Amino acid sequence: MLLQQGQRRPVLEANRAAANAPGGGLPLRIRAYVSAAWLLLFLERLLPALLPAALVAGTCLAAALFGLPRLLPAWPQLILLILCGLGFLASLWYGFRGFRWPSSGEAVRRVESDSGFTHRPITHLTDAQASNLIDPDSISLWKSYRQRLIASIGIPFLGFPRGTVAAKDPWGLRALVLLVLVIAVFVAGDSWQKRIIQAVHPNFSAFAQSETSKVEAWLTPPDYTRMAPISLSSAVQLESGEASPLTVPAGSKLLAQAEGIGAKASLLANGTSKDFEMLDAITQRIEGKIQSGDEIAIEADGDTLARWPIKVVPDQAPTVAFATDPSPTDRGVLRLDYVAKDDYGVNNVKAVIQLANTKESLELNLPIPQIDAREMKAYSYQDLTAHPWSGLEVEIRLVARDALGQIGASAPVTITLPERKFYHPVARAIIEQRKKLARDPDSKDAVAEALRGLNAQPEAYDGNVAVFLSLNLAWRRLSADALSKEDLAKIEQQLWDTALALEDGGVSLAMRELRDLQRQLEEALNNGASQEEIERLMNQVQEAMNKYLENMRQQLQEAMKNGMQMQRLSPNGLKLSQQDLNQMLNDARKMAQSGSRESAKQMLDRLQQMLENLQAGIPMPMGQQGNQAQQMMNDMGRMMQRQDKLLQDSFNMQRGQQGQQGEGQQQMNGQPQAGQQEGLRKDFGQLMRDFGNMTGDMPQSMGQAEQSMRRAVDALNKGDFDGASEAQNQALSQMQQSMQQMQQQMQKQAGMNRGPGQRDPMDPFGRTTPREDSAGGNSVNTTGVKVPDQSEMERARQIFEELRERRNDPARPRDERDYLDRLLKQF
Repeated sequence: MLLQQGQRRPVLEANRAAANAPGGGLPLRIRAYVSAAWLLLFLERLLPALLPAALVAGTCLAAALFGLPRLLPAWPQLILLILCGLGFLASLWYGFRGFRWPSSGEAVRRVESDSGFTHRPITHLTDAQASNLIDPDSISLWKSYRQRLIASIGIPFLGFPRGTVAAKDPWGLRALVLLVLVIAVFVAGDSWQKRIIQAVHPNFSAFAQSETSKVEAWLTPPDYTRMAPISLSSAVQLESGEASPLTVPAGSKLLAQAEGIGAKASLLANGTSKDFEMLDAITQRIEGKIQSGDEIAIEADGDTLARWPIKVVPDQAPTVAFATDPSPTDRGVLRLDYVAKDDYGVNNVKAVIQLANTKESLELNLPIPQIDAREMKAYSYQDLTAHPWSGLEVEIRLVARDALGQIGASAPVTITLPERKFYHPVARAIIEQRKKLARDPDSKDAVAEALRGLNAQPEAYDGNVAVFLSLNLAWRRLSADALSKEDLAKIEQQLWDTALALEDGGVSLAMRELRDLQRQLEEALNNGASQEEIERLMNQVQEAMNKYLENMRQQLQEAMKNGMQMQRLSPNGLKLSQQDLNQMLNDARKMAQSGSRESAKQMLDRLQQMLENLQAGIPMPMGQQGNQAQQMMNDMGRMMQRQDKLLQDSFNMQRGQQGQQGEGQQQMNGQPQAGQQEGLRKDFGQLMRDFGNMTGDMPQSMGQAEQSMRRAVDALNKGDFDGASEAQNQALSQMQQSMQQMQQQMQKQAGMNRGPGQRDPMDPFGRTTPREDSAGGNSVNTTGVKVPDQSEMERARQIFEELRERRNDPARPRDERDYLDRLLKQF
């Protein structure tokens, strides 16, 4: 069937459109090559067009990476940035002014050329049938023609892109720009981003930018906390919200510094914002104190540069309390035992004494035994017998203060201030007049007349010239018309010193001087004084102590001359004890010289306690009960010596046993030592019963000592010298406690039975006085006050050497040697 003329035209136009499309009318495998060739032609024309713009952009980028724009002021930098932008746009126009898109025929010819096809077979495939479009035979013939043509085409090939850039850049500027850009990248390093940002953002503010901008901050806790400064790290940014808050004491100083950030920085802390101060064009700094809040942040130009979460810890007020109730010593000295706590250390502790039913108060500074006194337990001896309130009821409370001035107070304790008893009639009369003057200053004329009367009776005070001159000066000064409070206080002190000199021959004055020097020495050790200062004070303390002991000895001799009954002292008893006390002071001196000041303070504390417990005065006349009490005390001292010897034997047997076990021998026999220990236990039990029958009470520590002896017997029977040594050491310690408790009970009972002028049956060192034994010699009991003897120091040295040998023995397990090493470091 023949088509009409109007039907032939759409068919013809469709064939022509298919032929004109890229790859139109081509097989699929050839169409892909034609499309790729078209893309290559596009790139070969695009790259030369982009070359001028790339050269301009590369040059500007290299300048930015080298950091050249940031060296210019803001306006020149802005002009340079505009020029770079205009140059880039101009180069784009220059490069694309002759740009032309590739056609499909050019793509086909590129494939035929690269494939080496002759007679342009792919081009012929793009041809369309031009005539006889409605003739079936012609259409069939055309299809047959195309099939033969496709079959004649081999495998197409597409070569590499052809270089067209060189024609546009005959001088090779592209290589130079690329080389400069690579060098700029290496020069910029990790700061390449920072330099690019600085190049496109001119800084019109007064704050200069640097490529190594940083933010740092330091927190310095208050000095009284004794904490090291804290260096904050800007690594804790907003993204790291998991970071744990830093603990910051309230009042810590904050120092923050920002460098090269190019904007005004501000600090967010304590709930407020505060601007940094300019040090120069690059550096900003701010200082402040942290009192509250939960974070510290630094911001600039709306951005958070750094943030640190914190937890502000406020300073707590100190607490203080009496460890035991205030109590007087045998000398009438008030002992105050107290405990104090503070989160960063107690600055000072005072005892505030208030007279009952009045508003008058007296403040006493108490010692702080260590520098970092966060938690301390201490004691202080306060001699208030010279105060006008002695013998009156008062309230005592402790007040502690920290470095911030915060105060903590204890509950008040009501006591009667100790009062010194005077037995010398003239001394007692002087004290009576002193009390009258202290409590009623208007009675000075009557007091002056009374003192004048005492001064006129020199036989009453044995013609003592010092007393005569002191009384004479006192009543003459009181006879003056106008006296200030300071003048009256000096006269009262003069009367007190005169009474003391009459009563005990200067013993109390020497003790007061010794206390003052001991306090100065303790403060020097606490405050880190120089070794020369400590040595000077040590020498002064030793001189004052020897002077005090010499005054005590002279007082006893004077009392014996006056015919007062007392037990005969061993001539060497006082001298031996004085040597022991001097040895303790010398040991403290060596500890301080070797740097162990804490041990030196402990030794001085023991020495002070011993000196405070010394009994001044003349023993009371001995009766039947007094003889029995002294006999028990002497027996107790001998038993303690026996126990100490048994402890030494057990320690030596323990060392021998260890040596034999190392050689594979059998365990040593402890039966002989067990028999001696059992005999001592029985004798001690008899002493317990006798003491209980005499006093009606028995110290609890005596029963504990008997039980420790029993355990030592059992251990010795088993050959367990280690366990025996431990039990014997406990027994010896408990016997020492029993000795002290026995003395206290005897003194209490003697105080109930002795008459006026009679005193405790103790020697000046608080020990029972010696008695003459069966051999005619004198037995001195030195166990009333524990004095470290040479045997104890030798035993401690032997233990230390043994531990060190075990630590250095490579055959022992590593864990054991590590434990011994940690143990030895403590000593």
